[in-house]
Amino acid sequence: MRIGKLRMLLEQYGEATLRDIIVEMYRHTPKHVIEEKDVDFMLSQFTRYKEQKSSDERHSLSQTIILAERFVELAYDHLYVLPNQVMTERDQKNWYIHAKKIIRDLTYYAEEDADARTMYEEMFFLLSSSAGEEPLFTTSDPFRLLKLSQTDMLTQLIYYYRLDAPNAEVWIDRSLYTALHVAKDVDSSRVDLLSTLLAHPFTSTEWSTFHHRVVTLCDRMLAKAADDEHALEDYQALKMLELELLVERGHLSEAEQKLFAEYIPFFSHRSEPFKVYIDLLESRGHLDETKRLRRLAKEKRIPF
Repeated sequence: MRIGKLRMLLEQYGEATLRDIIVEMYRHTPKHVIEEKDVDFMLSQFTRYKEQKSSDERHSLSQTIILAERFVELAYDHLYVLPNQVMTERDQKNWYIHAKKIIRDLTYYAEEDADARTMYEEMFFLLSSSAGEEPLFTTSDPFRLLKLSQTDMLTQLIYYYRLDAPNAEVWIDRSLYTALHVAKDVDSSRVDLLSTLLAHPFTSTEWSTFHHRVVTLCDRMLAKAADDEHALEDYQALKMLELELLVERGHLSEAEQKLFAEYIPFFSHRSEPFKVYIDLLESRGHLDETKRLRRLAKEKRIPF
């Protein structure tokens, strides 16, 4: 129903009926919607609510940067989770409303402004830290509460890295480092984060640079794997990225050779990399190769 028609309809009712309608609508509104949309505040202080709504339009660039810096500072000082004199319980609980507006405004300005891009990166690291390392907010799943995905934010961040970088080597190295080291949230694997690099267009030279960097990192992680279990996990994730990169470029013979010689031996269950490889082929339309490898899996008794 359009707003104009709704107004005309409500004009037919008396005050008592309108009160009953509002109570029934409130009763059937999900709790998270009431909190997110400040329905309680609207009902209790409608005039102030209207004034605040008009001030909720997009902030200027300088205001957005200040708000983002302040938000990050308060979060790392644990003021969104610990009792303090700076913030009310209501503000602590509704941190995500402020975060969503800040991210929205930073995204608006980031295309043209380096400071906005920097603060977008700070917000991404902050949310990732809270999701995977230490609780900085009243939830352990900040990306879910914001209705964002960590991989989507990282994909956007890598786009900003490209805008800032003087050459391909810089943004590729920076992106790989971030994807490899940032704390993971509950919905992201290390492979998911690394694969965000493939969402961007590459020139043939950039593909070569990218592949070379991945191979170098694989060698580095493999050298550490004997003493560091996390290095082995990173090695496996990087090898999966290399496999995806080869399939993306259509180098299927090289990909299959590496699958059996370099990938499967480093997994406790050889079916895992095999299944990933078949899924990669299938998702990119290599149906004949998919059928052949399924037959091969039966011959080699690889369950998947």
